[in-house]
Amino acid sequence: MHVIATFEHSNFLELAITDLEQKGIEKNQICAIPLNKMVKERALFDNLHRADGQSMFDLPAIVATIFMTLGVAWGFMWKWGPIIWGLLSFLGGLALGFIIKYLLYKNSLKKNFRYNTEVVLIVDCKADEVKTVEAVLFNHLAIGIGRKA
Repeated sequence: MHVIATFEHSNFLELAITDLEQKGIEKNQICAIPLNKMVKERALFDNLHRADGQSMFDLPAIVATIFMTLGVAWGFMWKWGPIIWGLLSFLGGLALGFIIKYLLYKNSLKKNFRYNTEVVLIVDCKADEVKTVEAVLFNHLAIGIGRKA
């Protein structure tokens, strides 16, 4: 039987391998394969075929709406009237919202760049050792565990 588990590359993986060896699984029955992360530069705007879940229009729309409402309300007291001041404040709020969202987006790129690679651990064992191997992997914080006969 093959027991397959995924781990983050950490000390828990090393502890799991050592614990398996202490339980009677030999080194040649354990295979650890690190996965390479494919890091791509995220695009600023989403399109129809690719989306990363980050909207660039939510904060600018909110800020533009607030600014437009205030511009229309105060525009009754100012020289050009509520329509012109509403449009100008809408555009100003939209620009300010995009600037804020862009700065937040660039800051999140720096935070998300740090990552741990994952490691796939394959253990070849007998059918009566499967429960023990799965318990050891689970106790050492495996992300996922599966088995194949």
